[in-house]
Amino acid sequence: MASRKTRLAFRIIFMLVFIAVIYGGVIGLNRFMGAKFLAAMASAPPPAITVSVSKAKQQTWENQLQAIATLKAKQGTTLTSESSGAITGLHFKSGTTVKKGQLLVQINDNVARAQLAADQAKLINAKQEIDRQRKLFARQATSQASLQSAEAAYREAQAAVQADHATLANLQVRAPFSGHLGLRDVSLGQYITPGTGIVDIQQWNPLRVTFNLPQRDLSKLAIGDAVKLSVDGLTGKHFDGRITAFGSAIDGSTRTIAVQAEVKNAKNELRPGMFGQATIRLAANTNVVAVPATAITYNTYGEYIYVIEDKGKGPVAEQRIVQTGIARNGMIAITRGVKPGEKVVIAGQVNLYPGARVNISPAPKGISSPDTAASRN
Repeated sequence: MASRKTRLAFRIIFMLVFIAVIYGGVIGLNRFMGAKFLAAMASAPPPAITVSVSKAKQQTWENQLQAIATLKAKQGTTLTSESSGAITGLHFKSGTTVKKGQLLVQINDNVARAQLAADQAKLINAKQEIDRQRKLFARQATSQASLQSAEAAYREAQAAVQADHATLANLQVRAPFSGHLGLRDVSLGQYITPGTGIVDIQQWNPLRVTFNLPQRDLSKLAIGDAVKLSVDGLTGKHFDGRITAFGSAIDGSTRTIAVQAEVKNAKNELRPGMFGQATIRLAANTNVVAVPATAITYNTYGEYIYVIEDKGKGPVAEQRIVQTGIARNGMIAITRGVKPGEKVVIAGQVNLYPGARVNISPAPKGISSPDTAASRN
């Protein structure tokens, strides 16, 4: 009996040892394979990053300056009253065109007209008295002092009538120049005081265009230079104008000069307050190395670009610090850092780093290339 229990215990111990050996072998094998896999992964090169590229090309661009411009009325103001009173007449509609001198608003003038009638009566009496004094003085029937007193009374009566006419004129609001009215801000019967806004009036043709250019460009400009203006919402349309004035000083914070031009607006397609792009064509053309604007990446150190190089182990991306120039039609000129013929990354550079392996794919739709941009110049 004891021998049987001993053999059973031996078998149980043997099975436990066998299971432990098998389990340990499996764990060891898994660790060994895992270590081999990690070592293989560590020694494998990073995966290639898919990018799109375009060649930098030498191009001849029309030499021009461009700037964001703001449109302003050549003449424009908000009409106000010079006198207080209730509005008794509104002689305009919002959004209409008016002529210079046209009556727009009439303020209650009953008191002023009554005063005018009284002063006109005094003027008539003063005129009669001065005529009588002159006849008497001619017959030496009155004194020089009496005649002078009559003349003074007559001039005083004339001044009173003129003051009454001025008061009546101030009770009328007229268009100071021909232009387009905005929205009416007053109502019939409303009591207004000096300074109360009534309606704004703007002159639309021609319009003033203001923009700023770097001080280095000032020597290239002159009064009378042609300006072409384009605005959002009027695609394909351009408005011609000429430079009329320059600012009196360089802005110390931006190192730019203010420029003013006038553009024709015969069809009233433009409005004061619009913004657009002003283009000034200069005499000589310029040669540039052009790349799509999407190739430029910005950071705190400046502008840089990724150039594709092949050193025998496949294409890799190298980072270059660049200096940019003028931009046009989705392209930008590189003045330093890229040579004609070099391949630059125009899409996919968000994941790039210096020395990264790359796969090159076609450029996404909508990205300009030097060839297509050149065809539009």
